[in-house]
Amino acid sequence: MKINFLNKSSDQGDFASRTAVVATIAAATVAVSFVLWKLTDLLPAVFATILIALAWRGVAEQVSARLGLSQGLSRAVVALGSLASIVLALMLFGGQLVSQYDEVALDVPAAIALIERTLEEHPWGRFVEKFVVHVDFSKMTTPVAQQFGAVLGSLGNGLAYGVFAIIGAAYLAADPERYAAGLLVLTPASRRSDMALFLERSGASLRQWLYIQLYVVAMNAFFAGAALWAFGVPAPLALATISGALAFVPYFGSIIAMIVGVLVALPHGIDNAALAALAIGSASFIEGYLITPYLQSRSLSVSPVVLLFCMLAFGSLFGAMGVVLAVPATVVLSIAYRIVAETP
Repeated sequence: MKINFLNKSSDQGDFASRTAVVATIAAATVAVSFVLWKLTDLLPAVFATILIALAWRGVAEQVSARLGLSQGLSRAVVALGSLASIVLALMLFGGQLVSQYDEVALDVPAAIALIERTLEEHPWGRFVEKFVVHVDFSKMTTPVAQQFGAVLGSLGNGLAYGVFAIIGAAYLAADPERYAAGLLVLTPASRRSDMALFLERSGASLRQWLYIQLYVVAMNAFFAGAALWAFGVPAPLALATISGALAFVPYFGSIIAMIVGVLVALPHGIDNAALAALAIGSASFIEGYLITPYLQSRSLSVSPVVLLFCMLAFGSLFGAMGVVLAVPATVVLSIAYRIVAETP
């Protein structure tokens, strides 16, 4: 009986210890989830900082290899060269860009008002408003104005995070081995080799993806701008920069660029709107079906279905920045999955 009592006490102690471990893990999971939820705005900025540091470091290494400069001097040359390019572009095209973006800001609300009046005047528009969904088209401009205000607020926050991302990228690009070593120290000893492999593969894949995206953005902006200028569409330079920037976002970016182009050109006539859609759509087709597949055939490819759902998921979690960074984040997650799957 005494032995049974001791065994029973031992079992109770084991159960209590296991319960305590489970409770501790659950509490830690809840705490980490709460912290991540509170940091939904910061996490994309941290990831963007890593991307900028990778690009900065990669270009600096190329400059160092070609010119025989030290790493520190090469990073300074890249930074000064980038700044000089931006200043030169603003000096050459800044005035045109500002005036054309002012035109975009005026034409988009005018196009929305035109669409509203057309729907209200057309019999089918009145039928839809009255009998189908009870939509008051006269109130459509209010949520659109609110969305534009939200976009402007997001741009302000994005600029603020961008400044901090550039500063953080400078420190990260200066000594990436130090931060990688610190991350390895925090990793359990049994998983350090996997973590080192993950850092190596993800860094190389993200760097290659960044180079591809720079080509994609530049080619999209060039083709769209040339076609818009040839067709005589209003604000071709502004629309080309918008189309090129949105090319960074697959699938949805080209659609948004076409909608913006149509809205800008619509107050100047239906023919201009059709030409704007044709110009931006053709540029997106050339970039999306000819240039990008050729470039991505040499890099890590992700299934389009997986990428699409990841974009929706990251967009729900992190907003517009989540959509922009969904592709590189999916690349990182796919590398992590492959390493885990390869681990015996």
